Amino acid sequence: MNKYSSKAVKTAATVGMSLAMVLSNAAPVFAAAPAVPTLTCTDSDTKDCKDIFYDLSKAIEKIGLDELTMDSEGTINGSEKQNIIATILKYRAGLAKYAEGSDYTTLRKWTDIIDKLIDASGNVAGADNTGMFDETKFLAGTAQANDDKGLVNYYSKMLADASDAGWKDLTTGSAATKQKAAVKAFEKLEKWVEEGYADRLNDDLADRFDTVYNDLEEVTSEYRSSDEDVTNLFVAAWSTVLEQDLNGNKTLDFGKNKVKFEAETGLTEGSDTINLSSKTEIKDRIQAIKDAPNYYRVKNEDAVQDIIDQYNDLLGTITDLKDLLKDDAYKAYLTTKTDDAEATVKSVISGFSYTKTTEKDKAKELAKTLDVEQYEILKAMVEDVLNNAYNFETKKVGNYYVDKSGWVDGFTGSSTITRDLGNSDFLLNLVDTKEGTFGIDVVMNHLADFVEAWDAVTTDIAKLTPANIKASDKATLEAAEDAYYEMSATDGKYVNNLTKDQKKELRKIKTKVENLREAFDNLGVTNVAGWYDMGNGNWGYNNEDGTPAAYKWVA
Repeated sequence: MNKYSSKAVKTAATVGMSLAMVLSNAAPVFAAAPAVPTLTCTDSDTKDCKDIFYDLSKAIEKIGLDELTMDSEGTINGSEKQNIIATILKYRAGLAKYAEGSDYTTLRKWTDIIDKLIDASGNVAGADNTGMFDETKFLAGTAQANDDKGLVNYYSKMLADASDAGWKDLTTGSAATKQKAAVKAFEKLEKWVEEGYADRLNDDLADRFDTVYNDLEEVTSEYRSSDEDVTNLFVAAWSTVLEQDLNGNKTLDFGKNKVKFEAETGLTEGSDTINLSSKTEIKDRIQAIKDAPNYYRVKNEDAVQDIIDQYNDLLGTITDLKDLLKDDAYKAYLTTKTDDAEATVKSVISGFSYTKTTEKDKAKELAKTLDVEQYEILKAMVEDVLNNAYNFETKKVGNYYVDKSGWVDGFTGSSTITRDLGNSDFLLNLVDTKEGTFGIDVVMNHLADFVEAWDAVTTDIAKLTPANIKASDKATLEAAEDAYYEMSATDGKYVNNLTKDQKKELRKIKTKVENLREAFDNLGVTNVAGWYDMGNGNWGYNNEDGTPAAYKWVA
């Protein structure tokens, strides 16, 4: 059994020793004062501080910071058996002065641990103390007393106090106030146990800690909340914080649970929610969860870990998103000039001169001017960057769609992309509430249709000739004719989407489509035998019965 698994039941040895000490009225024997080197290291004279800091660093590294206890010793100033914690306490001011620069973080890690063990609050003995025991008594190796500094000493005093303010009997006087204070004290000690600080105490102080812990556990047993109740309240409070952080609330609102949730989280209603684009603020929120009073009791619960995991997912999102603006697709959008326009896609889109007024009509107007080269660059930028940085979301309400779009949580480049869209930033807006389409959808859909139309007059009819066209090719031929019209007619919707090379090729496409139409219309009609002109310098040959001799040699 772990020695802290049931403090209410003391071991026979502990009970026996305590009883013997009481009956004999003999004072317990305490260890000698911990050994510390005699050097000059103060906040005004730091000539030895560098050497002490260096020796302490090596000694702690050898032991491991997680294994550092009040009994840990190391070689300091040439002596092998110097107490590490006592040395830090004795020369704390000088070490702090020396470590103001690059070594401050290291010293802070040491003192964060020590401050839980030894009170450094500067207050007189009492409830405002922060550490467990009195520094002076520890350095002297003498017994701690109820009137000394340190919370364990203060709690011991309160447990021995039979007055209305004391905790000896929690059922008399201001019972509710005493019960609440005693429970809070027990939870403080229990947290020190869970976090491993009690294991760092030397034997004398560990015995005193055990006694106070046992007594507090016993007197508060019927007033403490169950583990289930603690978990439910913790999860409810922090789930509320998480939800409001994710929803972009400006400030926290705990509603009717204000008092309970503030106590559970340590946060104040009305305080700011976090910036989901800030790794620092997300990390601070995770740390706040772990610093919450009851975290030590619920940290292994799945629901609690799920809350932390969701914040960690946000951190991962920021890490993934930070490189979006460095993506090759975005660089191409910013810097690549297409052959015809001799301008970047960014410059074309961000500075486009609109004649239309509505955002949907503007999107259509822009779509009808971009060529296929610009489309490919824009398409890559949208797929690789924009779709990962911006949520194009809608919600259908009745027969219409409501805009629910916005930048992905954690994306810090929103202002950059908005700037690079210039006066075309409406592309991120919902422009058709009946169809649920955004401005960028209108542009991309039009250009995708143009590419499909170009395929209809090129690749789709590449293998068709007047000699082999069949009745089953009707739909293919008609699609090619429709596409050719939209690319060539004065009012054609794809006229301005063509590159210079495509416009040149369109003349050849016209002849081929016309010849295919003529051949298709003549299917079933007897043709003249012999050679005939297919156009573009090509000739075909019909058999004597007028059928095409397309698939055999004819002498």
